[in-house]
Amino acid sequence: MNLDPNNPEDFASYEKCRSIHNEILNFGVNQKEILKLIELLSLELEDIGIMKSINSLLKKDLEEEDNNDLHKEDKLIL
Repeated sequence: MNLDPNNPEDFASYEKCRSIHNEILNFGVNQKEILKLIELLSLELEDIGIMKSINSLLKKDLEEEDNNDLHKEDKLIL
């Protein structure tokens, strides 16, 4: 399933992935943008189980972040 950089058959694909990764980082993306890219790319996966797992983790992370933001607002002193 995963690409192995030591496998000659996977090497070109591995290098292509590294190049795409570097290009995305060159855009200066922040964490929220990276998470959105992961979500959008996961929707392109052929394996629906993996896609659902990724999106479930992202949704859980966003819910926790929202809960933390709500608690921060509760502690705001005027």
